[in-house]
Amino acid sequence: MSLKEDGYEAPNHPNPMDRNRSIVWARYHVDSNEWALLSAKVTRRDGRISLATIALVDNHGRELLEEMIKASDVVPSEEIAQHGVDQSVVFNAKSFEEVMRKLVDRIGERTLVAWDMKAVQEIMDELCAINNMPQVEWRGESACRELARFKGETQDVKKGYNPQPLKLIGISAADECKSVLKVIAEIAASSQASDSLIDGKPGWTAEFYRPKVGAKEKLKGLFGLH
Repeated sequence: MSLKEDGYEAPNHPNPMDRNRSIVWARYHVDSNEWALLSAKVTRRDGRISLATIALVDNHGRELLEEMIKASDVVPSEEIAQHGVDQSVVFNAKSFEEVMRKLVDRIGERTLVAWDMKAVQEIMDELCAINNMPQVEWRGESACRELARFKGETQDVKKGYNPQPLKLIGISAADECKSVLKVIAEIAASSQASDSLIDGKPGWTAEFYRPKVGAKEKLKGLFGLH
């Protein structure tokens, strides 16, 4: 798969400056080691969470944490299979309190990125309520917003951009993190608009961010892009 085949090059964007801003955002993250990707995957039964896994992945795609929260009731094997984790993760399922302590420790001073941080926050709040624990505010950024802005599909720019689907590389929470990392890599490797008079909006150079030498090549090698 190439960047062009995946629709990340030469878009007909209604506001190229917005596209540039998302590229700048992605390139900043490519250059930084001070962030990690967070994901929470849940299975529901009768509207309530019956099973949950939480994953934290660093900016190189290494799993810092992948934990299944010990369920209070018996969980069918079919539901467990939907989480796509190794049996070792299932056998070593931990209490929510244990997972929270470990998660906070692994995050450390890192900032967070999630596909949809609001959705992750809602899941974590629900898990806190189920386990009689105080809620924690998970501050971070949503990659879904940046991809939507980058792609630029909209009927009215003033009303925002249309949400884009995340192309998952697997079904686990860790896979979601790695899928988001791939999106960030592909946006970062895209070309920025360079015509200072596009749509009559001068000052493009102020929107540019030049990544460290070799960042684009490194990303292409990591994700098999051409």
